[in-house]
Amino acid sequence: MVHNPYNKGLLTALLGEPEAEALFSTDRMLDNFNDFEIALTSALFHTGKITQSSHNKIISAISNFEPDIDDLIKTTQVDGIPVPGYVRQLKKKIGKPYSSDFHFGTTSQDLMDTSLVMILEDLNNIFNGCLGEVIFKLKKMEKKFGSKPLQGFTRMQPAKMITVGDRIISWGEPLINLQATLPHLYKLQLAGPVGNRAEWGERAPEIVAIVGEELGLETTLFGWQTDRSLFCNYSDWCGYLVGILAKVGKDLTLMSQMSQIEFKDGGTSSAMPHKSNPIGPELLVSLGHYVPLLTAGMHQSLMHEQERSGSMWTLEWILFPQICTLASKSLKVTDKILNSITRFG
Repeated sequence: MVHNPYNKGLLTALLGEPEAEALFSTDRMLDNFNDFEIALTSALFHTGKITQSSHNKIISAISNFEPDIDDLIKTTQVDGIPVPGYVRQLKKKIGKPYSSDFHFGTTSQDLMDTSLVMILEDLNNIFNGCLGEVIFKLKKMEKKFGSKPLQGFTRMQPAKMITVGDRIISWGEPLINLQATLPHLYKLQLAGPVGNRAEWGERAPEIVAIVGEELGLETTLFGWQTDRSLFCNYSDWCGYLVGILAKVGKDLTLMSQMSQIEFKDGGTSSAMPHKSNPIGPELLVSLGHYVPLLTAGMHQSLMHEQERSGSMWTLEWILFPQICTLASKSLKVTDKILNSITRFG
């Protein structure tokens, strides 16, 4: 995963999000690779493409596989992708004559794309859980503070009076609507070297169906290796989430400036001990400016030339993990902020 260079060391606690980041880890990727290859091996056996002996040898090798991570790092720099090194290591472990049946008919992109899809359900669980908490706490705050009067502002100028409840509703309703549109994009990518599944002949639809069932993923009539709208749609949803939460953050920073709200455990200053800085709301605003830059970049990845693009594909690997983890970070920061509010209005 690629991070902002400042997202290291002392700033990790401020900018990192360990739960979501773990989904993009090397360990998780390799686990997903193994699950994919086990499912494919099962499908090849059940369709008569490989023998029982070959199936058993391959499954045993995968189940007991301990990858050489240092070698994978080196080969990824050469191959531009971790799959060839992974396949070479496992073929060596499987040994002849069965190694030629391993990974038969599939390709690097099938593993990479499916591995990424396989983490989306876990990401959705994070988003759903955190969104539910934030929405619940906003409703609780509305019940507690909602009837209090609050100066309304339009175009940064005092306008008519509103209530605290009006402000809270303006934060909560977009989140409720967004939660209902969380993408469920659990689609298997399995199309072979050039996307036409030709290596499996007439058994291709059956192989795809078995792999999809084994992995719990939807199947498609054709491969989607050059249709990157799946990941763009997911990134856009994350961008909407971060933007909505950044609006909350911006309102909170201004309310803090005008003493309309108070937080416990505000940020301190090295030179001005009287200050209680709204660190969480400021971070939401920062992320609200940064994440749209990344989501715009994801739309560049739609331009896969011909049957596969190495450059556009690599661009996704730079952008997509950051978008997802920062969206999760925004939610968790918002939840923490709501817990810290002691006075509103």
